[in-house]
Amino acid sequence: MSDSFKTCNGLPTYLAEDDDPLDVLVLCQETVVPLTMMHARTIGLMTMIDGGKKDHKIIAIATEDPEFNAYTEASEIPQHRLLMLRRFFQDYKQLEGKAVEVDEIRPAKEAFPIIEEALRRYSQQRRKGFRSKG
Repeated sequence: MSDSFKTCNGLPTYLAEDDDPLDVLVLCQETVVPLTMMHARTIGLMTMIDGGKKDHKIIAIATEDPEFNAYTEASEIPQHRLLMLRRFFQDYKQLEGKAVEVDEIRPAKEAFPIIEEALRRYSQQRRKGFRSKG
C-alpha cells in the first residue's frame, strides 16, 4: 500500500453497523498511530460488504497536510490512488479467507448520514451500557 494511505482507525465514540467503531481512513504523508487525534475532513465513503454486513470506511484527508488538504471530494484524488485504495481492501480481506465486495467510492455528502447514524448508535448503546463481545 502507498505511504499516503494509512490504516483505518475507528472513531471510538461512533458505532458502525458492524458494532465496531466507525472506520476512518485518513490520507496523509505522516505515520499515524492508533487513537491519534488529528484534524481531518471527510472527502468520501467506501462501503464494503463483509460477511454479509455493510462495513463503511469514511475517506478523509488530514487538513494540516499540504499534500492532501486541497481535496474536498474523493473524486479529486488521482484515479490510480483510488484504485489502489479499493484494491487494498479487497486483498486484505481475501488474505483472511473472506469474500468481500468493495463498492465504488462515493461523495462526501453520502458519508455524513453514516457518520451521524454511527454517533446516534453509540449514544444509544452508551445509555444501555456496553457489554464485552467475548
